[in-house]
Amino acid sequence: MAEFENVPIEKWTEALVSSWLRSIGIREEYVTKLNEEEVDGKILLELTEDYLKKETGMKSGPALLIIKKRNELVDSVQRAQKVLKNQESPKRDDSDGNNYPETRNKPSNDKETSSSTETQDQPGLTSKKDCKPRPFCKDGIDFTYVKHNVLQPESGVIDLISPCHEYKSFAVAAALDRTKLQAKFAKEVLKFGAGCMNIRSNGTIHFGVMDSRDNAGYVHGEIIGVPVGEKDIYVDALDHIERAFSSGDGEHVRQCIRPPQFIEVIDINSYEKRYVVEVDIVPAISVVKNRVYSVRLPNFKEKSNKVEFEKETIYRRTGSKTEPVSDQNEFYQRVRDRDVQREKSEQSCIESIPDVSHDLGRKLSMLMTSGKKIIEKEKWYILVTNKFGKQDLTSIDFLLNMKIFSVFDFDPDSKVSGLCSEYLKHHAANLHFMQNYKIPTGMSVSEFESHLHLFEQTSWIFCNGRSDFKGNEAQCDEMTWIKTRMTLLRDCVSVVCKQILPKGTFLVVFLLTSPVEKPLLHTFYEFFTDMEGHEDIICISESEENFLKWQSFAEGSCGADTVNRSSVVGMKMSHINATLQRIQPMTSRPTKLLPVYVKGECNLETREEERMYSLEILSVNHCDETSLDFAEDQKEDIERQFYHGGRVNWLNFWLADKRFVGDIIKRDAYHDISSLIQDNLKRNAEQPPICCLNIYHHPGSGGSTVARQVLWNSRKVLRCAVVKPSYSPSLVAEHGFQLREYEEKESKIERMCKESPLENVAVTHKLSVEEKRHFATKRQTLEQRYEPEFILTFVLMSEEFNHQKIVKYVQQFVTHLLQGIDHASMVTRLIRYVALLNTYVQNSFISQSHCEALLAITIHLDRFRQHAFETSLSEQAKLVFIHLRDDRTYIQSVRIIHPLVAKEILHQLLDKQLQSDLALDLLHEDVLL
Repeated sequence: MAEFENVPIEKWTEALVSSWLRSIGIREEYVTKLNEEEVDGKILLELTEDYLKKETGMKSGPALLIIKKRNELVDSVQRAQKVLKNQESPKRDDSDGNNYPETRNKPSNDKETSSSTETQDQPGLTSKKDCKPRPFCKDGIDFTYVKHNVLQPESGVIDLISPCHEYKSFAVAAALDRTKLQAKFAKEVLKFGAGCMNIRSNGTIHFGVMDSRDNAGYVHGEIIGVPVGEKDIYVDALDHIERAFSSGDGEHVRQCIRPPQFIEVIDINSYEKRYVVEVDIVPAISVVKNRVYSVRLPNFKEKSNKVEFEKETIYRRTGSKTEPVSDQNEFYQRVRDRDVQREKSEQSCIESIPDVSHDLGRKLSMLMTSGKKIIEKEKWYILVTNKFGKQDLTSIDFLLNMKIFSVFDFDPDSKVSGLCSEYLKHHAANLHFMQNYKIPTGMSVSEFESHLHLFEQTSWIFCNGRSDFKGNEAQCDEMTWIKTRMTLLRDCVSVVCKQILPKGTFLVVFLLTSPVEKPLLHTFYEFFTDMEGHEDIICISESEENFLKWQSFAEGSCGADTVNRSSVVGMKMSHINATLQRIQPMTSRPTKLLPVYVKGECNLETREEERMYSLEILSVNHCDETSLDFAEDQKEDIERQFYHGGRVNWLNFWLADKRFVGDIIKRDAYHDISSLIQDNLKRNAEQPPICCLNIYHHPGSGGSTVARQVLWNSRKVLRCAVVKPSYSPSLVAEHGFQLREYEEKESKIERMCKESPLENVAVTHKLSVEEKRHFATKRQTLEQRYEPEFILTFVLMSEEFNHQKIVKYVQQFVTHLLQGIDHASMVTRLIRYVALLNTYVQNSFISQSHCEALLAITIHLDRFRQHAFETSLSEQAKLVFIHLRDDRTYIQSVRIIHPLVAKEILHQLLDKQLQSDLALDLLHEDVLL
């Protein structure tokens, strides 16, 4: 950055502007564009956000960042000029509280008031970093200082609410005995406190921070800390208040001068514990109104060997000093003015407080669920984090239960002793580096997904080296990382956000568990840019100090309100863990059980299950980990979706078994299949068989429900699984063999297989007498709970799809359905086409790929094809379309729930249009050919 600081901005060349843009993380394409536009220093000073977006095509994120960083640069130059000017003028002399008695008579121009953070005139001195003070009046937060970091110079009154600051090194006084130390401490606090109260300004006095350069090697504001043997010495020192102030004023002073806070000072070169002792002053107008406070300061006298009190004096803050009031008459006359100003400042502060919830648990729940009661089971999570402490690693159950797509890990030791190590004890994960996320030329996105086994297991991306890796992947410092790995990160984030995960299907969680460094900040910027906003990014940080650096950087991209609304700061990891487990669908890490050959059970380790990723394995205790809150909250939605025609899932059976909902009817075919399985098991007791049972069924008649129902009720005696689509037969066979052999003794399992005769069962729309009775009872129950349109499929099936019985019901359903439909939309046109085909062509359908082409939907990844398609449909289309999948070709298609429904939709939607005209329109749709 030296090259930027040595040349005035208005004299920057185009090349220097380009270098500066790169240093703040602007993409090379934008840097090149501005260079082509001949943007030099003078033009940079005139740039506006609108110009950058309209004239260069730049997105809002980088445009906002350029303007923000440009303004910060200009402000910093102006501040530096003011500091330089102040250094050339006479300095103040304030000997109160100096910690080196032998230097008290030094000339005042030796006093250091510069905010410089680097001392180059002293040999052997190291660079000193600027830092911010503890947030004002925040007690009990996890906050620390680092020794030799430098606070901003002492300040005077700003706006009465922003605290003024005064520093006392207190090195000599801290070593005094109890009586002397308390007198010295009380004198400084009460003098400063009275000055703040009389001027009506908030303030903080810091002990353990250098207030001069009298001792070689220190700078003004440098954090040194003081040893604190007994904290109660400092707390009890304020008992001098009752003797230092009149009886009427003492109570007010107690309310305004807050108890001492002890902020630990970190020093990596020392085992000695040191603290900065801070006292906040809050002169609330309700306490100090119409009052002026005089004080008799305590002072230990060596001659009398006791504490004596000085004469009564009125103090005030003047600039960065606390001084006696010289003209008391004028000071008293202006009391009312100061009160009015304080009252206005307090009111203004209340009105400007950002809308940040103090109920952090509720805020965290709302952010993680997007306002719902329970975390969505379908939502993917991307975790960005740094080094975890040992204590934090004991509270990560919520992470083990989450559906994590990838982890961007900046801890090089994570695999050895960090989060990755702990995670791998419970889950399988693919370990990657950022360069692994560059898609090779000629490879499709779906091929790349298969190549890295994405979605099958969590992808763990080591972003700053890996200490246990024998290759060339060492940790590097911040600037080296920016130079060598920034591009890799950019490509990695872009692939994930733009080519793999569609917007709205994932949430990025920044979990700040240790001090934040620049690479992590750049990661936020890349996600913010590629996700085109902050909507699906949240930040969680226990330490406010860790958060402050993050906050100042993030605000440059999306504003303070957005950052505050999407951040949870101050919750302990144990509290985060408990809060999120309460709103997760699973109550704890599930211990899944499988039946074994000798009629016992064995544990199925989660990581072993994840290695058999082509199978959806059904365990003995499947779904038992589901939280009761989730079951109560979601049971109606799950049941309604099923009876509307959706595919049955395991939760439907579990909810029925646990009596959250009514029983799921067992068709006659269920009993037939179960009998065939039992017969085959008995017939092949000597040799476990492989037998193939086919279920032939009408669309929508419940064939897949029967199959899954058989699996569900067999899971306690047989190892059951559903084969996931799109995996090769050889891989499925390998995983199937692993499932069969898992935790079984070799002597009990025969390797010989015998193929049984082909067994077939049919499932049709025709109901048996027993089935009719079950369906009639179930229909009465459902009609009491749900609107007719939500159980249409079940109603039609209960009437065996009989035309005469259901025609009036269908007419009412379609009339209600089409209210408010957009007749001009492309989705409505698709409904017309499907209705026309289903009315006149038996078992007709339109493939989903043709529907996507008609609706102009862009699909990046097959895994999210269904999500993108269903999201594009209107509510009416979602209610009447059945989604089918051919078992041989795997082609996805749509049709209307029943030909009679299709006919009625066609009749009501056509209005004055002829069916022949609609047929011609269908034939002329090129994308459907």
